[in-house]
Amino acid sequence: MGEEYELTTLGEWNTDLRFELQEACSLLNKEVIRLEHRHYLPEPPISVLGIVCGVLTMNEEIEVIVRFPDGMEQLIKTELCGDYLLVEKATQVPGRFAQ
Repeated sequence: MGEEYELTTLGEWNTDLRFELQEACSLLNKEVIRLEHRHYLPEPPISVLGIVCGVLTMNEEIEVIVRFPDGMEQLIKTELCGDYLLVEKATQVPGRFAQ
């Protein structure tokens, strides 16, 4: 105890964000990438691409399941909006996410 840990976040987190069931279900089969891979847009390789493949409720909170080639992520809305990008939305704004 007493050890300090540094926490680094990539995106802008809003802890008040919560999924509605319809909203989470509308994300099924959508492609996402991690924010640090945004330089691959508009056509990211499959090695960095995730697919929203499930919706669940845990502890009165709705979460989405994202399947990546290297594993699965269980995300609340704050995490999804802060550290991930929907590929279809990112490609609608040319040059916005380029580094």
